[in-house]
Amino acid sequence: MDSTYAKTAAASVLAGVIGLASYGVVRETQTIGEGRIVVATGSSQYYELAESYRKDLERNGIKLEVQRLTEGFATLRLLLDPKSGVNAGFIKGGLVGSLQGRLATEKAKGRHAEFGKLLSVGRLFYEPIWVYSRGDLHVASLRDLKDKKIFTGTKESGARRIVNQLLKANGIDKTNATLIDQDLPADAAPLFDGRADVAITIAPPDSDKMQELVRVQGIRLMDFSAEAEAYDNRFPALTKVVLRKGSVEFNPVIPSEDITLLATTAALVVRSDMHPALMSLLTHAVVGNPRSGFDKQGDPVLFYRAGEFPSASDPEFTVPADTRAIYKTGELPFLLRFLAPLNARLGVPFSFTAFINSYAAQVLLVLIPLLAVAIPLFKALPAIYVWNVRRKLIYWYRQLKALEKSLDSRGAKYDMATHQAELERIDGAVRRIRVPSFFSNELYDLRMHIDLVRQRLSGRPNLQMAAE
Repeated sequence: MDSTYAKTAAASVLAGVIGLASYGVVRETQTIGEGRIVVATGSSQYYELAESYRKDLERNGIKLEVQRLTEGFATLRLLLDPKSGVNAGFIKGGLVGSLQGRLATEKAKGRHAEFGKLLSVGRLFYEPIWVYSRGDLHVASLRDLKDKKIFTGTKESGARRIVNQLLKANGIDKTNATLIDQDLPADAAPLFDGRADVAITIAPPDSDKMQELVRVQGIRLMDFSAEAEAYDNRFPALTKVVLRKGSVEFNPVIPSEDITLLATTAALVVRSDMHPALMSLLTHAVVGNPRSGFDKQGDPVLFYRAGEFPSASDPEFTVPADTRAIYKTGELPFLLRFLAPLNARLGVPFSFTAFINSYAAQVLLVLIPLLAVAIPLFKALPAIYVWNVRRKLIYWYRQLKALEKSLDSRGAKYDMATHQAELERIDGAVRRIRVPSFFSNELYDLRMHIDLVRQRLSGRPNLQMAAE
């Protein structure tokens, strides 16, 4: 009865532990959610780069959805809106950085605190700052743009905010210049018809618009060489690149001389609550699919240097340690590298892959000290088991030994009925003992010894009478 109760209690406890653990796993996997990345892109360059990640992500069980028609602050707002479903997006470097410092308004600083919570997967490629002016207007510095009509980009573009910051740093604002929220078209028509004196745009050098603009006759591209190092020091998100003489065309020579430009770098940022496993897989796709060094025509992209991008060096956003590790090794963590493609082929939800990846290391940290205790214990289990079985037999051997001592004592205290009842109690208890077959011989030895005492007890009255 006691044994059955113990077994039932142990089974109930085990079932309860398993049930609670299963409930915890299910709840945690529901919190993780499905393996899905919705990335906001604006330009065709961003879109094409996002699409290049699809194959790697889908092989690891991640669904990729690419949204177009968003850029700049629109992308940032989507990333901060949990209802939008967007959890990743491309933005121009320097956009969020322009929202802090003495050049920023109080409103902008508040937005920086909000946007600065996003995490970076890395920097992807250069986007130079192109300052075009009419051919008859020589612009040596942004300070020369006072009283000029300036195209700064559309309100929603990331370029407009960065351009306005650079202009403000040079004392140019809407009080002493006409700032127009428009983009310069590829034919540069507004510069010729008087709608603008200068146009500032930020775009990759291989974009269709930039390829056309650098070839337009009658406009001039500003050279930042005199102050490029100062901009590099003052604005961490900016760097300098040099458009070498003839690097666009050798015949005719375009440009006709070296031109130093400032450049930002495009960044891929994600929500701060993106699961680490999902972020690791996205990072691996980014590292494994760098932007091509050749444009659509097969010509080398200006300013491209093999191995320079993608880069984990980000001056504006935090790059998580797991992301940096993937950049360093080029590989996913072992469990994720093994489980993600396997579970994707088996149809196992990504949430279970992420759960195992997240908690396996913690489980190992707990198991290692437990194993240090458990291994010696496992070695002792056979001896403990044997002792536990024999303990029951030894107890009744002691009872039998006590009865024998009583039989050996002489005197008037001898009581035949009492001794006989004690022997039957011992015999009845021993008959109810259940032991494994391996210990049956020891059980029958005990029963044989009980019979020997019974024989002594049956002959004891004659011995007592003879003594009297």
